[in-house]
Amino acid sequence: MSKIRRKNRIIAVGGGKGGVGKSVLSIALGLSLSNRGHKVILIDLDLGAANLHTYLGIMGHTPSLADFVLRRVSELQDIVISTDVENLFLISGAEFVPGMANPAHWMKLKIIRHIRGLDADFVIIDLGAGVHFNILDFFGIADRGIVITAPEPGAVMNAYGFIKASFYRRVQQVFRKHPVVGRIIEEESKKGEKQSRLTLEWLKETIKTVSPEMISLLHEIEEDFKPALVINRVPQGQTHILVKNLISLCREKLGIEIEHTGNLPDVKEMPSYLLNIPKLLTINAGKPYFEAVNKVLDRLLKPDMEITRPIHKRRTFFSDEEIEDIIAFIDSLDESIFKDTSRDILKLRMFFKPERVISFLEDRGITHELFYC
Repeated sequence: MSKIRRKNRIIAVGGGKGGVGKSVLSIALGLSLSNRGHKVILIDLDLGAANLHTYLGIMGHTPSLADFVLRRVSELQDIVISTDVENLFLISGAEFVPGMANPAHWMKLKIIRHIRGLDADFVIIDLGAGVHFNILDFFGIADRGIVITAPEPGAVMNAYGFIKASFYRRVQQVFRKHPVVGRIIEEESKKGEKQSRLTLEWLKETIKTVSPEMISLLHEIEEDFKPALVINRVPQGQTHILVKNLISLCREKLGIEIEHTGNLPDVKEMPSYLLNIPKLLTINAGKPYFEAVNKVLDRLLKPDMEITRPIHKRRTFFSDEEIEDIIAFIDSLDESIFKDTSRDILKLRMFFKPERVISFLEDRGITHELFYC
């Protein structure tokens, strides 16, 4: 029998712009969780400019993602290394390999599958800048995604671009197999910013016209997409007008409510501690920053992020081939199974929330070997 592991909880830290503090926030979150007794693995997925290892004071050669990509090791768990902080571990992205910043689709899926299988309470992913599909897809696997930005016009607009791209990437992935909606989204996404009509409201009206039974699935995606917003380098007690504009922009243009989970103060001493961020966070100079991160974490750790759930063997991630096999299985089932829902919605939901599909089928006494580890 396969070993049954507790499901880890994944937090991804992203944003549209480099230099806004993603790596330092990732380490601070890891330190806070490890101080609370949780086993935490940090993963440096800024594959073009990995720096978590240096921020943690790890200078010598260590195993890295390159070993996994080049198949020197078979398991992501094999390249997990210890840090000087108890309960805090690292998967480094330090070694440069041509093409690693843009891994092939099959390798991306392999990395995602292994991330979900890591033996940890929490996995924190530090992402690179930009809106490349690989970055968006890694952000999309998180139980909670954090978008961090600075109160500057360029950084705020990049954060909006990242949130927008992440949402539409999710929508595109879910509906890509729908013969009508998928084609419409694909055509609009290829148009330039000025020509494209692709907004949430336009998409809702379009789906109501061409495939009204799918509108409930779009609402489900909309409700599930709840990135947390963190603003870095904010003067104490202030919330910059640009941040309020960003939240309003997401609400009005995307129909998405962004949860502003906190502000982080500017720490003038930080450049002196870039080779040992954990030390900074334990001394007076870094205390205000670390206290702010703890407050952010308290807001993030809602019931859906608790790790006290019972251990079970149901899978939560499937390869594209496995999804197609399960969809074929769904197609083979008797129509009476779907009297309370739509067969087509279940099939598309496999690309979005497969665990909900499996729960639905299990409740009706239907199982398949692919559902379980």
